Amino acid sequence: MAGPGDLYAAAQELLAASAEALDTIPFSDPSLAGSPERQLITAGIPVLDCCDQLSVDVTNVVDAPIEPGGLPQGRRIAGKINHVGLAVSIARCYPGPDEAGNPPSVDEQQEAARQIDADGWALWNHLYNLWRADLLFATCKEMFFDSLRPLGPSGGCAGWVLLIHISLDGYEETLST
Repeated sequence: MAGPGDLYAAAQELLAASAEALDTIPFSDPSLAGSPERQLITAGIPVLDCCDQLSVDVTNVVDAPIEPGGLPQGRRIAGKINHVGLAVSIARCYPGPDEAGNPPSVDEQQEAARQIDADGWALWNHLYNLWRADLLFATCKEMFFDSLRPLGPSGGCAGWVLLIHISLDGYEETLST
């Protein structure tokens, strides 16, 4: 039944699908890791105080345009389309300087990049394939992949942020007058 918990339920569904996407990685390259043990839904942008970490947050809720050029002046429309923005963040440990301040080796950085690039590509492709097969957000009429952006090395973590938005029906209430 639709209600106030719908946004959190959408985030939960996306978190589970994202973990599944990352778990496909070791099947194609057993030297790479799958989904991290730490997985959570955050209220806003996640704090990257712990890697490896997979998180989902709701970034925004907006009305989609329902008529080109907006509504005619003075017209009231009862229908609306809710677009919900969601962000999937995957952060992995990234090598930093050693105790003497020497930068990490090229090999260490490239090995970290192998894992991080596999993470992003698995999320981008697997989530799309799940949606196309009606196995992700099956009740949503629309799903848009806005971007896959690098989460640059900072504080010992690096990774990706995948931004998507979906159409999500609202819920009706019986209001008293």
